[in-house]
Amino acid sequence: MPEIKPKRDFIFIDEAGEPGKITPYYIAGLLHLTDVSLKNINIHLGAFRYFGCIKRELTSTRLNKLQKEQLLNILKLSVDNKNFVRATAVYVDKKDYQGPYLKDDFNPNYFRNLIIRKLLEFHFQNNKPQTKEIELIIDRFYSSEELEQKLRNYLRTDRYDKLPDFLHIIQADSRYVELLQIVDWISGSVKEKFFTHPERDFRDLFEFISVKKIMK
Repeated sequence: MPEIKPKRDFIFIDEAGEPGKITPYYIAGLLHLTDVSLKNINIHLGAFRYFGCIKRELTSTRLNKLQKEQLLNILKLSVDNKNFVRATAVYVDKKDYQGPYLKDDFNPNYFRNLIIRKLLEFHFQNNKPQTKEIELIIDRFYSSEELEQKLRNYLRTDRYDKLPDFLHIIQADSRYVELLQIVDWISGSVKEKFFTHPERDFRDLFEFISVKKIMK
């Protein structure tokens, strides 16, 4: 049977922590799939929900240890079956951060946009788009259309050719976009590993997540 070629890349982005001064950390994570791998992973997620009787969102704070292990197995199975599935995260320890928008020039919206851009730049250093159509789906951070448009403009302005062209950049609510819930689990795991629960056994989860600390 001939291999099915993907027609579109989907990149889902979510955060852990907040971009202001409340939490000592900020994490942005993403999950990158194609339309082909998305179809396959949705089959496993459907079975995960049905046989586990899971009706709530798959956020990191609501998942128990067994459910987290099952999600890891879905991720591993997708990769083992040669599906294109990649996970990437960046994190900021705010006490070590020397970059802009957190101190005298404090601007949490600019800071969030900057870290999302750094996340995408880091991701595309190691992963190539699989198609010419790339869609970004970002958890709904901004209720203002003006702020949402500023984020789009910022991610599309690329003087150094570090990012590919994006066909669509949209915000969505994770309550109806399940893959954003999976990114919440990814970002939440990074938070636990580097900030809140470093003693936890993550098994081999971080073999599947590329992680970078942002200092400046």
